[in-house]
Amino acid sequence: MTAHYRQLLRYYRGLIAFIFLVLVGGTAAISTFFLFVSPVYTASAKVSLLPTQTELSFSQNFVRSTTINPANLLTQTHIEYLLSREIAAKTVDRIAAELPAGQPPSAEAGTGPGAEAEDPAGLKRQIIQRFTSFRRNARRIYNTINSGKHVPLDPRTDAVLTLQDSIEVEMIEGTYILKIKVLWDKPSLAAAAANFVAEEYVAHARAQADTASRQMEAALRQEIAKGDGNFTELEDQINSLRLARANNFAALRVIDPAVEPVYPSFPRVIVYTVFALVGWIMASAFVVISADTFSSTVKTDADLQRLFGPRALGTMLLRRPKRAKLAELAKTMNLQCNAMPCQGAVTAVGSDEESRRLTAVIEVALRRLKGWQKLKVRRLQDTVTVAEGQSGESALQAVPGGGSRPVIQLGRPLAGRGGAAPSNGVKVTDLGGADESFSMSKAAGFNWVVIGIRPGAVSEEALQGTAARLQAQGVENIFGVFLKG
Repeated sequence: MTAHYRQLLRYYRGLIAFIFLVLVGGTAAISTFFLFVSPVYTASAKVSLLPTQTELSFSQNFVRSTTINPANLLTQTHIEYLLSREIAAKTVDRIAAELPAGQPPSAEAGTGPGAEAEDPAGLKRQIIQRFTSFRRNARRIYNTINSGKHVPLDPRTDAVLTLQDSIEVEMIEGTYILKIKVLWDKPSLAAAAANFVAEEYVAHARAQADTASRQMEAALRQEIAKGDGNFTELEDQINSLRLARANNFAALRVIDPAVEPVYPSFPRVIVYTVFALVGWIMASAFVVISADTFSSTVKTDADLQRLFGPRALGTMLLRRPKRAKLAELAKTMNLQCNAMPCQGAVTAVGSDEESRRLTAVIEVALRRLKGWQKLKVRRLQDTVTVAEGQSGESALQAVPGGGSRPVIQLGRPLAGRGGAAPSNGVKVTDLGGADESFSMSKAAGFNWVVIGIRPGAVSEEALQGTAARLQAQGVENIFGVFLKG
C-alpha cells in the first residue's frame, strides 16, 4: 500500500508541484510583499476596571435568573464602550492635535490604519503608492458592485471608522483588567494610539461616573432642603457618594501603558509559510487519495497486479533499459509460461511506435535469459536430425556469398494456429498499437502476449476488454507492463 501511494505521488508530481507553487510559494511571496509594503504593528495597553459595590450588586441582581457571570457582564459593558465611535473620534482628534506628523488614520488616504510617518524613497515609495492606489480603487469597485454606489467619506469620518476596525479589546481571564490593542503600520504610532484610546476611555468613564454621582448628590441636597427626611441618613449617603467618586479614580486607570513594538505582528512570513506547507501536504494527500478513489485508470504497480496478478511486469524503460530489469522481466515470463520468442507477441495500447520499441525490448530480454542459448542449440539439433531422417541429407539453405546454413522449422504448429510461427522462429511478433478497433485476429494462437501501457492512459475497463479479446483468440498468458521513456 505504501508503494502504491508512493507511485501515485510520482505520477501526480506535476500537480503536486503546482499546488506547492500556489500554496507555499504564493503564501511566502504575498507575506514578503506585505512585509515590504505594509507591515502592521500591534501595541497594547492595560486598564483596570475594579467595580464598586453598587456595580457588583446591580450586576448580580441583573443576572440572578441566568447563568451569566456578573464579572463578564461588567467587563463586556466596558468593552462595548471602548469600541464605541465616541472613543474612536476623541482618539483621532487627539492624534491630529498631538501627533500631526502621524495624521489621522484613513483607509482612503493611507496604507493600513495610518499614513506613513516617514516618506520612503526610491522603489519602495513607488510600490507603496501603487499599492495604495490599487486598494483605493478596489474599495470603490467593491462598494459600487456590492451596494450600487460608492459614497466617499470625509477624512475624519473615514479615520474614525478605520480606527474602530483597528482596535481590539479582550478581558484577561480571572481579572478586572482589559487589554486594549491597536494595529498600526508604524510602531511609534501604534503605541501612541493604544495609550490615547486607553486614556480617553478612562477619562470618559470617570467623567460619566462623576456626573452621575454629582446628580445623585444634588438630588439628596434637594431632599435635605425640603426638611422632610432624616438629615443624618441623607448626609451619610452624600458622603458615600463622595467617597465613591474618590475611589473611582483609583479603580479606573491605566495600569500598563503601551510601549513601541519591535517586530510587526503581520505578516509573519515563516509562520504563514509553515502553515501553507502543512496545507500543501494535506491538499496533496487529498488530491492523491481522491484520484485513487474516483479514477479508473491504471497508474501504479498495485493496479497492474490487481489486473494481471503474477503476470504484471512492472515498469520498463524503452530507452536503454537496465540489464537487471531485462533479466527480471525475462525470468518472470519464463516462470509463468516458459516464454519463447516464437510463441508470443507484443502490443502497446494506442501507439504503433511504442509497440515496436517494446517488442525489441522483450526480444532482447528473452534472448538474454540464462539458458536460452542452450535451449536454442538443442532445438536446432533436434530440427536438423528430423530433417536428415526425412530427406537423407541436411536441410541447407543458400546464403549470400556462398555456403549454407540450417533452416529452423517448428516441428508442429502451435495449438490454435493454422501454420508455422512467422519470423523464422527467433523473433517476437509485433501486433502494433491496440485500440477499440484493433483486430485481435492477429493474436490468434499465440501462447503469450505482452500489453504495454502508459501509466494513467488506459482505464481498467478498456484494459480488461483488451485482455478478454485476446483470451477469445486463444491467448492463455497475458502480461502487462508499464512503459516509460
